Amino acid sequence: MSVVESWFGPASAFAVLLPWFPMVLKGFGLNLLISALSMGIGIAGGILLGAAQMAKTRWISWPARQLTLFLRNSPWLVIMFYVMFLLPFEVKVGRSYLEFPDWIKAVLALAIPVCGYMSEIVRGGLRSVPTTQWEAAASLAYGPLRTLSSIILPQAIRLMIPPTVNLYCSVAMATSLANIVGVQEVMTVTQTILSTETRPGLILPAYGMTLLLFFAYIFPISLVSRGLERRWATGTR
Repeated sequence: MSVVESWFGPASAFAVLLPWFPMVLKGFGLNLLISALSMGIGIAGGILLGAAQMAKTRWISWPARQLTLFLRNSPWLVIMFYVMFLLPFEVKVGRSYLEFPDWIKAVLALAIPVCGYMSEIVRGGLRSVPTTQWEAAASLAYGPLRTLSSIILPQAIRLMIPPTVNLYCSVAMATSLANIVGVQEVMTVTQTILSTETRPGLILPAYGMTLLLFFAYIFPISLVSRGLERRWATGTR
């Protein structure tokens, strides 16, 4: 058998995997949906938690700092298991019951550590703004919320974007953890293919296909993040 036939012949791994590719793409689409929703929830929570860390009142800043440290140093897989087993399988609404899908639980599980990392990103971005800006806002009788929204955040946000994009890349890759708890994402689909085809020679090509999908999606995003970081480091817009 020639090299071409071994790779692209009727009995090759490529020929076997090609009919499964639409199903693999569907599973990968669920990964992207989970990553986007987790990131959105995590950003919202991280902004609040990061702003709380900057509060002048210690009974607000100290608990926010401790919670941030806890979330940042907790294993993502352990959080995934806790969320999956602690949240109910269905929710009662009135007289009916609504199913609580596993993929939504995966969204919440990934959003929890994202809150911790975003809290640090927000805190670092806010601290990067010179104190003179805070003093100028105080001289204009701006309150804390108006100071943050009108003066501090517009200056800090460009410093927060590159690490936030890098965090999203990590979250997108971490969505494969949902496979362990039964979510029908791309890794689960890949395992379904291998168990259906029962060909040991498909293991590396099948997982290689999944690897290429993640790489093709994440690598351009990481390049954009590095480009923004280099551009803004030189002071250009």
